[in-house]
Amino acid sequence: MKNLFYKLRFSVFRKIGVLILVIAVGYGCNGDITSDSYVTFTGEMVYSYMQKKPETYSEFLKVINSAGLKGMLSAYGTYSCLAPTNDAMNLYYKSLGASFTFDSLTAEQVDYIAKTHIIPEVYLTSNLVTGAIPTPNMNQRYILINFTTDSVGKLQIVLNSESKIINKDIKVYNGIIQSLDRVLQPSNAQIPDLIVANDKLSIFASALTLTGLSDSLRLNEDKSYVPILTFTTISGSGNTPSPEYRKIGYTVLVESDEVFAANGINNIDDLKAKAAEWYPSGSAYANDFTNRKNSLNQFISYHLINKTINYNNFIYKSNSLPNVIHYEFIESMCPNAIMKVNDDLSGLKINQDLDRGINGVTILSQDAANKDQSAMNGVYHLIDNVLLYSEATQTMLLNTRIRFDISSLLPELTTNGIRGLAGKDFCFPQGYLDNLQFSKESKLYYLGPRLNWEDYQGDELMGLGSYDLTLRLPPVPAGTYELRYGYNANQFRGVAQIYVDGQPIGIPLDLRIWADNAKIGWISDDLTLDNGVENDKMMRNRGYLKGPITFQSLNGDVKMIARNHKGALRRIIGTFTFDNSEPHYIRFKSVLEDPSAQFHMDYVEYVPKSIYGGSTAEDRN
Repeated sequence: MKNLFYKLRFSVFRKIGVLILVIAVGYGCNGDITSDSYVTFTGEMVYSYMQKKPETYSEFLKVINSAGLKGMLSAYGTYSCLAPTNDAMNLYYKSLGASFTFDSLTAEQVDYIAKTHIIPEVYLTSNLVTGAIPTPNMNQRYILINFTTDSVGKLQIVLNSESKIINKDIKVYNGIIQSLDRVLQPSNAQIPDLIVANDKLSIFASALTLTGLSDSLRLNEDKSYVPILTFTTISGSGNTPSPEYRKIGYTVLVESDEVFAANGINNIDDLKAKAAEWYPSGSAYANDFTNRKNSLNQFISYHLINKTINYNNFIYKSNSLPNVIHYEFIESMCPNAIMKVNDDLSGLKINQDLDRGINGVTILSQDAANKDQSAMNGVYHLIDNVLLYSEATQTMLLNTRIRFDISSLLPELTTNGIRGLAGKDFCFPQGYLDNLQFSKESKLYYLGPRLNWEDYQGDELMGLGSYDLTLRLPPVPAGTYELRYGYNANQFRGVAQIYVDGQPIGIPLDLRIWADNAKIGWISDDLTLDNGVENDKMMRNRGYLKGPITFQSLNGDVKMIARNHKGALRRIIGTFTFDNSEPHYIRFKSVLEDPSAQFHMDYVEYVPKSIYGGSTAEDRN
């Protein structure tokens, strides 16, 4: 079906491309088109609309003209223009000096202001959620979103915690205009400098500097990367772009001085002493704070993540059923230490374990009191309690099914705004992805979420050609695990030999076989007398499991959970006992000589022995 989808899509684009672009103007960040999302075709473009309202936008139009963007905003396209009013521009000038005017701006300032306020996708306010607008602006910076109320209780949408939308969703032919009461001024600092500059974070900032870990948060962009724009689509018709750039970013989870004080920590010496208690294995390196085994170093590095995760990107809910708990397992920069993040009625939780009475640490959404949390190379989030990779956390992980969407294992996808970008596809040159290596004979695609695909979190990666792919799996605590591979079968797939840590495992996996094939033996639950219990056992004996019940595909008005779909499968790769917590590697090598055969990559599961072999049957989530 996906080959057919691609052929139809590109045929339509060749024939009626302009019409598609016009309709797409109303397309929001979640990929849903509602009656409220359609554009009012006034005949105006972004530029011409503002030009006819000089009393509101004349100062911003000076910026647009000087930056050379008049032509772009006057042509077909899909833009969100976050337009400061004249009053907003005058406030900005005043902040720079009493006699400052537009003519006082340098060419660099003009260019930066103009591109800061333009996003090359359309976002209605009804599509915005707390966190960040999914697509970066033309300066490759994310605009942060939060919601507040005014003195009479009216909802306000605030960008970067300082600029309010005062006239929303002005629909024009090539996009949308949101009028702002302040000029957006994102910080140009790097993430460690942004933390150091906040006097409410002095203890964490001191520890970040003392451990030398601030120096590990300085990269911003791989300047050696050159996009390749000639990849064909999976169907062979048309082109799939490579990413435009290769940004490098970080996320830092930070305790404020107030949070530390509530835990008896009032200065850096107190934190050193507490870290020695929390991480006693670092006692041999007590005074060598830059050593990765030092206790303070372990404590701080567990707060660092090597990708930019805005608040609304910790959890991906595409294709999920309503009212389920969503999980994400994230590798920290502390060697061999991961964390679990899940949503909760009170917000995002880290390492929550309700079965053992552990409520976890809450990630606080951005507010006006801590507005500058977004740096040019990352973001930091305040947390409400001390974050530790404790024995309790490891116990939780050893009693939890650890499911990773494969795209979550590739930091570049999150940092560069690729992951979760609905309906968008990319092809990667070698070297773009640190954690996924592939041979020069391989083609590797990321296919953004579609609601009609039976994929965990809606997206997938796809290998093509004589592929040979090696994926670095994240570390898990030492123990015995069943390793599983989640995929979606269909007739366009291929056959691959699987290797774990360099060793071939079992017979090749044939992704062309549907689950109801006799070799697998899938039977729909509603055709059994016991809701599929015996069928589950039979499939397990053959090395397979049905898909989970927590996500679904949508075809027209018909919804089907993955468990009930004969294409959604989990292959049990094997049972492994790991005597350390280091990363492992899984390799997929094509055994066919068919250049069109696809290798579908969806998710991986580490399932501890307490789950797959316990006295209680594993849940179907």
